Amino acid sequence: MAFALISLLLFISLIIVHGSHFLGGTSSWHPWNESATGSPVAIVITQTYSWTYSLITCTTADIATNQLIPIGGYTHLLTDTLDCISNCNTGATGYVPPDVRPRCTDISAPIGTTVGQRSDIVYLSAGDDFTAAFQKSAWRPLETSSGASWSIATHIKVNTRSDNGLYNNAPVATMMSPIEIPVNRPTAITIPVGDADGDTTRCRWSTSSYGIDECGGVCPPSSLPPNAIIYSNCTMIITGQTVGDWFAVAIMIEDFITPTSTTPLSGVPVQFLVHVVNPASCTTEPVIVGIPFEDSCIPVTVGQTFNSMLIAINYCGATVTIDDISTLSFAGMIKGDLIKLNTTTYYKTLSWTPTSSQLGYQVMCAMAFDSQNAQSAQYCFKFYVSQNGVCACPGDICTTTTTTLVE
Repeated sequence: MAFALISLLLFISLIIVHGSHFLGGTSSWHPWNESATGSPVAIVITQTYSWTYSLITCTTADIATNQLIPIGGYTHLLTDTLDCISNCNTGATGYVPPDVRPRCTDISAPIGTTVGQRSDIVYLSAGDDFTAAFQKSAWRPLETSSGASWSIATHIKVNTRSDNGLYNNAPVATMMSPIEIPVNRPTAITIPVGDADGDTTRCRWSTSSYGIDECGGVCPPSSLPPNAIIYSNCTMIITGQTVGDWFAVAIMIEDFITPTSTTPLSGVPVQFLVHVVNPASCTTEPVIVGIPFEDSCIPVTVGQTFNSMLIAINYCGATVTIDDISTLSFAGMIKGDLIKLNTTTYYKTLSWTPTSSQLGYQVMCAMAFDSQNAQSAQYCFKFYVSQNGVCACPGDICTTTTTTLVE
């Protein structure tokens, strides 16, 4: 009896030690050369993961110098790789799994999050079609499981497109984690998505069907509260019923060459945590405003420096303060310290010079947190990076200004 109790306690401690550091993530891919033809093909795989700050502690210096995240006690990060899990013998010719340990990109000590991202080039054969995943155990204790594993899986299909003869670009999506939702209030959460080819994108729940494990031990909808819904436009509705509950959300985003097509060109995962909380005493949540506008897309050129700021507004009076504007970004995006302009307005500056390794879409998100533990809605926007400059993001309309001289 005593031996069984000790074994159980050791098992629980292992779950806490090895799971509480992981907050979710995503992965995507695109050809290194957007006009590439022939075979083999250089494919850039980008992985983004979120961690608990107190256990995986990056610093602003680490971010500025593009350092790998510190491993703390998680030595498995030294050897973890993005392994092929489906159609590996014939569909992944030449695939060498890249490491998963990312480089520091974002931190929020007040909120307790660290974000890291890495990009690697793999050389694949034309026609390769396989799924690669970062798989581990376990998530933090959840309402539906005390030790659920994760499987963050991306579907890579190296096929030329029927519309232009070029290789496809997978969608890019991301989510901050954790997302706090007020108890007993249906909450809409929208996943920001960009597609460099301008394809139709659709979201669905991740699944472990058909021999491909996309979600480990948190496959929806059974891993979520009753009546959780995901719409194809990548908006989900979720209602938490008990304060303190935690849920892991696993979603797949797929791109289609036409609005009527039912055959996906690729699939990318987004997984994140949701935490059910009591509403704050001041029920007006903080808000983020500024430029870039929410859900907007800004075309930028390699080597062109982008400067802006994120502004957080506090509507709860002088007794409440903004503790941080937490971000989820990418390599090279420099965030300034949180500055208090007055009792209402706080801001962080942004500066970024994109590199050739960042061609295509880059998605950035931010959330404001205040001293009563209230969280703003996630505020996201996109950049489209090109080598020679474009007037608009894919699918957007170029606007021009005409000047008429009047004599």
